[in-house]
Amino acid sequence: MQISDSQTDEASLAAFGIDAIRLLCAGDVAAVADRYGYAIALGREPSDAIRDDLASCLTEVRAASLLPAPAVTTASVKYFAPNDSGLFALVQAVAPAENGTGILVELVVTTKDARMHVSLEQLSVAA
Repeated sequence: MQISDSQTDEASLAAFGIDAIRLLCAGDVAAVADRYGYAIALGREPSDAIRDDLASCLTEVRAASLLPAPAVTTASVKYFAPNDSGLFALVQAVAPAENGTGILVELVVTTKDARMHVSLEQLSVAA
């Protein structure tokens, strides 16, 4: 999703992570895929890839599903040092699973040709 320069502050970027968590916890994978894409879809349709990877993570933590998103959700934002790869920031948030474990949701913010984009980078088991 293309974003503006005014959306690159920590609070705005964290809001994207919280939005992705709320959509995933609500089961709206299609909205996540439409809004953020999926960087590691690897030739699969983004929504199918997100569903597959989420299911794999839930299996790994022995959880049946995600919980509804809690009222208070936080996301961390880490900015990259200036670089030639176009990486600007990493947004991380944890989606709660029904058994008390969590799924780490990572979004990456990139810049190319003076345009900023935020994309779902990957889903993994939260440490």
